Amino acid sequence: MEENLVHHNLDFLKILGRYTLDSKMLVCQKYSSRIMSRSMVDLNKACEENIMPWEIEAFAAYSIVYDNDCASEELDGKTFAETITLIRNYWHEGLTAAEESGDYPEFFMMISALQQFPVQGVFIQKLYRYHYFFTFQNSNLDMRKVLFDKMGVAYEQLEELAFLVFYGFSQEVQDKLEESTIQKILEKAFSDTDAVRLVSIEKDDYKKELFSLYKDNIIDQYYGLKIQYLYPFISGKDFTYIPSPYLVVNAVTESMLNRVTFRDNKLRRAIGKEVIESYLYNIVRQLDTVTWISPELLYKKGKDKLLTSDVIAAEGDNVIFYDTKAITPSLKLRKFDVAEIEADIEIYAEDVIQIYNQINNYLQGCFQLDKQYLKDKIFGIVVVLEDAVVSRKKVYEKVYEILEKTETLDTEEKNYICSHIKVLPLRAIECMILQNTSLLPELIEQLSKPERWYDYTYTNATIENGKIPLYSKYEKDLKSRIKNRIMG
Repeated sequence: MEENLVHHNLDFLKILGRYTLDSKMLVCQKYSSRIMSRSMVDLNKACEENIMPWEIEAFAAYSIVYDNDCASEELDGKTFAETITLIRNYWHEGLTAAEESGDYPEFFMMISALQQFPVQGVFIQKLYRYHYFFTFQNSNLDMRKVLFDKMGVAYEQLEELAFLVFYGFSQEVQDKLEESTIQKILEKAFSDTDAVRLVSIEKDDYKKELFSLYKDNIIDQYYGLKIQYLYPFISGKDFTYIPSPYLVVNAVTESMLNRVTFRDNKLRRAIGKEVIESYLYNIVRQLDTVTWISPELLYKKGKDKLLTSDVIAAEGDNVIFYDTKAITPSLKLRKFDVAEIEADIEIYAEDVIQIYNQINNYLQGCFQLDKQYLKDKIFGIVVVLEDAVVSRKKVYEKVYEILEKTETLDTEEKNYICSHIKVLPLRAIECMILQNTSLLPELIEQLSKPERWYDYTYTNATIENGKIPLYSKYEKDLKSRIKNRIMG
């Protein structure tokens, strides 16, 4: 199949067919392990090794596409490094078009972030979020049942698999533990065959999936969705390869949610309404700095019945309106689809306007909070499940364009919207809140710094404020289960 699909950009990849799949996969696994600390993919280590996780992921994918069962050569370090450099230097035609239109900085930021964000952050924080999602139960939605009915496993099986694999393959952990202990950790990980099977794919099926996604332009998957995010274990008759062990965390978290909700918009909406709102409310209310909090309130404006933002949380004289959105970026974004980028900019703009209207309705007395808050002390955050990372500057420009169809905005009002209402991914919020750190100081600090109004994220999670109780309990419970499983 590959031979009819050779594209002029792919010629340099054909060399991979000379080397055994074993040697190619083991090199990927070796470098992946080197950049894994005991708690996260360490991008500082990646810089020291001069190889980024998404480059390893792309190399692994091309190694499978360009695989020859008759190959006998072992991949050497020099060829690996040279091929990685060629992959790294690949220039997508979408970037040329962006240069010509003057959008290159924003397009490059978007595509870089879409590659980088999924593997960043403390992996237990991500497991906690999806533990909450997949074990959520109320009178309207039973996510335990949804997961089991669709996938045949309980979430506890998936999170234990992810923890054991991440821990067992981390070079930092391997350097500190006996080889026999590491062996035992990995044996325990792979003992749950149901969980392992769920995140595994046959080598030939992997190729079919890849060609289905990218047709004759396989090189596009460098920027695109990697099959390994869904299936980090690549299996055959006598082998299982794990070229990027850290991706097992992605496979049991956001990728699993995407699989569970695939072509089921009704379920996706229900999760957005029932689960994500509840998750955000429950973590925000545990912040030490929160003085008052409310879920969404029903109110009237004229004859209309309206709902406030999903979560409203006060810290002293300041208050934040949080609105959750369950949207995830389309694959078209990764192909530099201009229409898709414009569509996402408009979606984000409408979300910003929604919060802006809520703030105005509050200031006009349409609903009450625990006390009166001054306009300059009111902030809004559109909380997106996964960020499309479209230009925030263009989002605000679209906000003004839409609003000015019905009203006139002066400079002061435009500046208020820019400085007080933000679009942030859930991970940027939770990486601070789970560490008992408020976003409010960041929001206040950027008010007088217009150059920061278009920031994509706040990451002041280095402050040591302990952990909120819900997250702390989860972490202890998970580690206790892991310990019992290893010792048992």
